[in-house]
Amino acid sequence: MKKKFFISLLIACIGLTALADDSIKSKCPQFIAVNLSDGIILPTRKVVSGKHIAPHLTALTLKYGFKAKGNSWQDYEFGLPYKGIGVYLPHFSRKEMGDPFSVFLFQGGRLKELNTRTSLHYEINLGASFNWKHYDTFDNPAFIALGSSVNVHLAGSWYFKWKLSQKFDLHTGLSINHYSNGALRTPNNGLNSLSAFVELAYNLHAKEETKLMDKATFLPPKFNKRTAHDFAVMFTTRTIKLDELENDLMSKYPRKRFKVAGISYSYMLHNTRRFMWGPSIESVYDESANASFWGETDAHTGKYSEYCKLGKPEDRFSVGLSLKGEVTMPGYSIFANLGYDVLHPNKRDQRLYQIYGLKVYLVDNLFATFGVRSTNLTRSQYLYLNIGYTINQYRKK
Repeated sequence: MKKKFFISLLIACIGLTALADDSIKSKCPQFIAVNLSDGIILPTRKVVSGKHIAPHLTALTLKYGFKAKGNSWQDYEFGLPYKGIGVYLPHFSRKEMGDPFSVFLFQGGRLKELNTRTSLHYEINLGASFNWKHYDTFDNPAFIALGSSVNVHLAGSWYFKWKLSQKFDLHTGLSINHYSNGALRTPNNGLNSLSAFVELAYNLHAKEETKLMDKATFLPPKFNKRTAHDFAVMFTTRTIKLDELENDLMSKYPRKRFKVAGISYSYMLHNTRRFMWGPSIESVYDESANASFWGETDAHTGKYSEYCKLGKPEDRFSVGLSLKGEVTMPGYSIFANLGYDVLHPNKRDQRLYQIYGLKVYLVDNLFATFGVRSTNLTRSQYLYLNIGYTINQYRKK
């Protein structure tokens, strides 16, 4: 437990150094929070093979963050946003799942002010989860949800904020957590949990915070509608799950990694400050398409080996059309695509696909995106990193 805690603090400090620099320079109000939650693993899939009782979990979360000062139109336009870094320490009732922990970045904001002391808020967490006792054919065959000890941790929360005093706030709400490695290692059925929580936040510089001014004091400038042409390239790797055992294989989860590359173009209509949408085209080269596998045991040594034969080169390319929506925030955006492969020689994956991700502008119009692509709304294909460029076309007033 001590080792896990100190590793968490080390990773948190490294991430916080980069996150906090601009916020400290601008003297943003800071806070710390302690969160206690209790919940269950959602029975969306078999979490533990042969066991259908949803495991129970309790968790402790520690957070450190920065709040908007409320002295600009952007603060009110985006719900007085806050951001920071946290450590999530869950405990599961099933020993097959191990003793994981997560380090994550968070961002949230106000959805609606109910009265002077009560408001409704949201929060999004994105980070990495470590130390899972993952699936292993021999050592842990029962836990079929995750195939790797390190996984992506994504969470969303909705909560009521109760202002107890100038220094203390109480938060109560619900959170949904998702764990997945995006098929970087199979199995990757994923893990989803639902929890109720109570959180106590302490405002470190409450005396320095000025009273929030009337929203009408800060009128946003007129928004210039535009069309954004997004071009991006993608490189990643993936593993696959076989539908059934074949050709003397010992497992449905071959360990071979396959190269994946792609290019995409999105025609985005940016008509409001908070949202843009449009059609997109994605062309993907997937080395795993139509690959075949077999296993052999050497008669002399008794050593088992697994072999793979790639499909034909022309069968590794797919082209899909999708509809993309993007929620924009200062400095980043969250997006999702729903698409269909019109060129699809791959017999293993479905034609219907989805893409979810986070987009961050690095400098001027150069951006990076991190996300996951899945098929048929259920099966992850791969995690990916895109590098892209936006060409803006402003419309005449």
